[in-house]
This record gives sequence, C-alpha cells and structure tokens, in this order.
Amino acid sequence: MKTVMVLDAGNSIIKAKMNDREITFPHALRRLTETEYQQVIDRAGPSGPPIDYMRVNGEYYVIGESAERHGTVTRRTGAARYTRDYYGVFVAATLARLMDYGVNVSVFGSHPPGDVIYRDNLMESAAGDWYVEAGGKERRFRVNYVNTFEEPVGGLMNLLLTEDGQHFRRSDLDGRSLVIDIGGHTTDWLAVGRGGAVDYSLSESTPMGILEVFRDFERSFRAKHRELVRGLTKLPPERVRHAVASGIFRGGGQEIDCTEEVNEAASTLLNRIADTYQNLAGGPLPWDSIILTGGGSAILYDRLLPILGHKSIILADEPESIHLANVRGGQKLWRLYEMMGIL
Repeated sequence: MKTVMVLDAGNSIIKAKMNDREITFPHALRRLTETEYQQVIDRAGPSGPPIDYMRVNGEYYVIGESAERHGTVTRRTGAARYTRDYYGVFVAATLARLMDYGVNVSVFGSHPPGDVIYRDNLMESAAGDWYVEAGGKERRFRVNYVNTFEEPVGGLMNLLLTEDGQHFRRSDLDGRSLVIDIGGHTTDWLAVGRGGAVDYSLSESTPMGILEVFRDFERSFRAKHRELVRGLTKLPPERVRHAVASGIFRGGGQEIDCTEEVNEAASTLLNRIADTYQNLAGGPLPWDSIILTGGGSAILYDRLLPILGHKSIILADEPESIHLANVRGGQKLWRLYEMMGIL
C-alpha cells in the first residue's frame, strides 16, 4: 500500500485527505523575505511559529489563514497555478500539515475538467523532493508518484463507492445524472450514465464560482455599513465566508444580519448558473438525477433548488462537509484503481 495524499487545491479552500485524516485551509500564499520570516521565528519562542509560516526548499512563505491576514493575496488560475513555486508549494505545505516525518508519498490531485490540458504541468509541479521547515520541525518528502482526477468525478465517487472503493454504496442512480461542482473559480458540469459511468460528451468547466459571491458580498456590505468598515481596506476573508454561508456577519462584538447583501451578491452567479444549466446541460428534462458537489453547492443549496427545478437533487456528502466530497471520493477512486492494478 502506497502512502497517498488526495489533494483538492481549490481556488477558495485547499482540501486534503490521507487515510482517516482530513484538513482544510484557505487558498492563500504569500512569499516572505528571510528577514520577515526570521522575525516571526524570533517572536514565536521555543514552541516554534504557527504551521502557516514555513520554509520550502529554501524559500520563505506564509500560507493559509495567516497569509490572508497579511493583506491582498493573488490566486493563480489555470496553467499559471501549476508550477513548483505555487501548486508545488501547496503540496509541500499540505504534506507538512498531515505528516510529522519525511516519507515517500504519492499525490492524487484533482483539477477542474477544463484544466485537463494542464494535467502534465500539475504532475510535474508536485513531483520530486521537498524540504519543509514548519511548526518548529523539519520534514523531507519525496513525491515519487503523481496522478490526477477530475473534481466532479471525486464528488460522484464519494456518493457511489464504499470506503474501500470496491463496492457500490448506492445503486439507485440507474439513469442519467448531471454532476454540478460549484467551486471557488469554476463551476464544473459532468454527465454520468447508468452505473456511474462518466459520459464525457458533457465535461465542461465554466469560469464562475463562489469567489464572485464573496467579492460582490463585500462590495454590498461595505456600501450598506460605511461607518462600521471605515478604515478597513478589506474585510477579513474568513468572516466573509461565514457571512455568505450563514447570513450573519460577526464582527466588532456584534452579529449583523446580512441576508439582503448575500441575496444580492448571489444573484449574479445564480443567474449565470441558470443560463449555463439551460444552454449547456439542457435544463432538468435530460437528467434522472442531479448531483451537487463542491463547497459552493452547499452555500447556495437553497437558492439552487428553484433554479434547477428537478425532483431528484442529491448532495455528494452531508451539507456541512460537502466541501470534502471530492477528496473523500478521490481516496475511494484511488483504492478502486489500486484494486484494479492500474496505479
């Protein structure tokens, strides 16, 4: 059995799974100077700095929630993100969060269907030796095998397969299904035939995602609460995510009802999803079931129902953990491939 990390480096949240361990952290990366990094080390004391601060192959970074607090971060998309100094650093940072020691490891990385042309770039970015100094510990990893899967396939496999990847968990999806994966930067569409067989006649990524809702929400919230946000160049991203998901913005020692701003922010994305649903997928009639996966699907679930207009809408996981559906399904898919002897 290989040690394998299943990684979904989404544009909003990084998700990973290794056996029973699951982690998430914000997709945010900022390079530091050696002086900035050393100042963090000096202030941290004997216990070492937070795991967000690390040295990777000689370069210094802050990654995750702490990176968001450092100010504006640039999120690369498409081919631009599949490089060793970006995707590869996220691989190393995620391994450091999952493991306390160096080891040979395989990576099973997901990507949107539209990024399949960059599959080789993803694999090259992750492979090789990684030296990581983080949380007061040094770790060495060798990624000696990399393979990929499409994100909506992960959500589908999480729904269909048992944990060992060798049996069907449910057999009621006996018709034609549409998998919709609403992520940070893309919304993916995948057709599925009987028995869960992927039908690549429809396998598309459209450039729209939940990050648009976060951005539009912040604009609406700032306009309505000018006095409250005065002096802030940017709202704390983790509070924006919570506000969009719950309709309550927590800050300044109070809870502010922001349902109106969320509805306004979500409307643009929902309209674009509705148009694509009709024009690309043909609306509800061609499908026996619709499967929703990705963190954006859970956040927008109640608002999606009237748009989809379908009587059989299935979540790929529980609402509170659907953002992990793709990596959970990815691990099941890996185990299926291992059993079949194709890895």
